[in-house]
Amino acid sequence: MYSTFEHDSFFGFLNVFKRFDSRFTLTHGDRPPYPVIIDNPTLGEVIRNLNRADLGLFLSAFFFLGFPLARWATSTHASGEYARRKAFNRLWGMGAMWSALWALVNSHYRLTGVTENGLRWQRKERSLKKYDFTSEFEKGTIWRYFRLRREDL
Repeated sequence: MYSTFEHDSFFGFLNVFKRFDSRFTLTHGDRPPYPVIIDNPTLGEVIRNLNRADLGLFLSAFFFLGFPLARWATSTHASGEYARRKAFNRLWGMGAMWSALWALVNSHYRLTGVTENGLRWQRKERSLKKYDFTSEFEKGTIWRYFRLRREDL
């Protein structure tokens, strides 16, 4: 499909940034770019799906974003040694929680097929082919005036 990193490598979290279509604009009947492993995973399933890519995401966000931002914020805005240390610990803790949440989101995206999960679709078409059972019936009723169809837009 796309050239991506291995989904379970340390840099596999970079796959979430290599998106060519928006995950929020899939219309009804469109499938995600990768096969779905679990459609609506629970928190336990998301945690069991964590791998090296999520560890890489956690460590890189925690140390390369959380620590410098906490250091910069406390060095410029805190007055007094005690307030500076307390603010630094809080900001670094929030950075750790944000990094952990981002790792869980990446794991969730892999399970739902939004980002690279190591699987490929067997068919290339993006939308499902299904029969519309209600169009014939609606044409004979008053509801035909209230329905917005894709071809009418």
